[in-house]
Amino acid sequence: DLRELACAGSVWQAKAEREGILDKAAAFEVELPAASEVDGGGGGASEHEEGGGAWLAFYARVFALEGYKMRDENYWETLEGTPDHDGGIHTAVNLRCRDPAAAKARYGPIASWDTSGVTDMYMLF
Repeated sequence: DLRELACAGSVWQAKAEREGILDKAAAFEVELPAASEVDGGGGGASEHEEGGGAWLAFYARVFALEGYKMRDENYWETLEGTPDHDGGIHTAVNLRCRDPAAAKARYGPIASWDTSGVTDMYMLF
């Protein structure tokens, strides 16, 4: 029936592929559903039920993700010792160069950083 089709793993997997959710998942370092989740663990699920829950949960989780919103930060101020430790792009990049693990813990994976509000990338890298 329609409900089974709407919950089918193949439907949610195709939707994720079509809408770029797989690329977004890669940027946020979110793993795809495990094979055991997708095939229902060999429990004899119908072809419409296989992996539906796993792919639906994956889609919903990734769809809701937002990258760390970076702010403009004056390069010269960071040199003068007054960095913006609260989301400034230069501070984040400097931390990423010094300690990638700490930067990832603070700001998330670099591929997911939202730099749409940054207008000054002078001497960023």
